[in-house]
Amino acid sequence: KRHAQTTTKYVELIIVADNREVSRGQTSHHPLHLPFYRALNIRVALVGLEVWSDVDKCPITQDPFTTLHEFLDWRKVKLLPQKPHDNAQLISGVYFQGTTIGMAPIMSMCTAEQSGGIVMDHSDNPLGAAVTLAHELGHNFGMNHDTPERGCGCREGERGHNYGYYYSCL
Repeated sequence: KRHAQTTTKYVELIIVADNREVSRGQTSHHPLHLPFYRALNIRVALVGLEVWSDVDKCPITQDPFTTLHEFLDWRKVKLLPQKPHDNAQLISGVYFQGTTIGMAPIMSMCTAEQSGGIVMDHSDNPLGAAVTLAHELGHNFGMNHDTPERGCGCREGERGHNYGYYYSCL
């Protein structure tokens, strides 16, 4: 029996940019460099980029729960039959209500119904959306939030999130 971390696993990812994100001109600035998955022997392969330049293909609202539900339904019915993949993440230019900047179902990787998430493009720094996307992928893999009691909490610096510290936690 092989140890899970000695077997390289691949995730085929599709990123979807909604119409508001395209209007902001942000789609080409999102790096997909997820080095912290390397320690888990997981490789993320970008197999598609869907850009909604004219209209959104599912309802995108300020309610993150509704947006996630609508996006995952659209993925299952329209995107998955058209382009096989393991996971899809929506990057949205819509500002979600409250403090939510991303949302994804836990333990849903590779399921037809729920393998995906939504990410609000919440920062002028493109690393912000990239880190949030990686965070939501972590939820899809079954990872929960770290707590200070577990010895790993993500601190926010005076200029926003300390991404270097975040990477060292994972």
